[in-house]
Amino acid sequence: MSILAVDIGNSRIGLGIYEDGKARDAAVRIASADMASQLPQAIRELLDRHSSPIEHAAIASVVPSAIEPTVREIRSALGMEAQIVGRDVPIPVETRLKDSSGVGVDRLLGALTAYVNTQTPCAVVSCGTALVVDCIDAEGVFRGGAIAPGLAMAAECLHARTAQLPVADLVPPAGPLGLNTMEALNLGLYAQMQGAVRHLLELYADVLGVWPHVVATGGDAQRILGQSELVDSLVPDLVLQGIALVCQYQSQAE
Repeated sequence: MSILAVDIGNSRIGLGIYEDGKARDAAVRIASADMASQLPQAIRELLDRHSSPIEHAAIASVVPSAIEPTVREIRSALGMEAQIVGRDVPIPVETRLKDSSGVGVDRLLGALTAYVNTQTPCAVVSCGTALVVDCIDAEGVFRGGAIAPGLAMAAECLHARTAQLPVADLVPPAGPLGLNTMEALNLGLYAQMQGAVRHLLELYADVLGVWPHVVATGGDAQRILGQSELVDSLVPDLVLQGIALVCQYQSQAE
């Protein structure tokens, strides 16, 4: 089964074509702010790479207003209706939350894919607009997680709420001390991200009774955690894989 999967995030939109759950080629990514001008081209680029027909299209989105424009573009390009993950396509993840109605589909898809791939207690660290660290137990149950400002958002907040601090350029720190204001900002921001991840993983290990397998994803995952000993797997397209996975499950159930 061939699927066009679309992952709409707050900062970026990812698109990929999957055949029987496996990516045919590298994903295409565009800025969410450029959706109106670049989404048609991104879809055409993907389709031009592959001569075989697309059988299904599915969208996972944390931006409700972006769903309908994406549905229209897919209808125009493929002549088919896209299914919406979480509405038309269920995500088979059990949770132990007080209220699971507001959990982002990206978090549940990431949790599902991480557990299916590892079959062990795991944590998903998503480094994007927000820093999200989620916990999945040995039975694949989504136990909850933590949400904090992401790297760029934290940099913007520092600039906006101070009189003289510039916006950090987010160059990874070269040493243990910031030797000017920009270096100090970058060091502080990266240390804040990495320290938060380490602290949360320690908390999750106490809950799980074992250190989790750590899966990192998101646009900033490589530069924040790419060299970290905390990360076991770096999977940029974790949510896209999850979209393909739930569509495959649904097809098998029908």
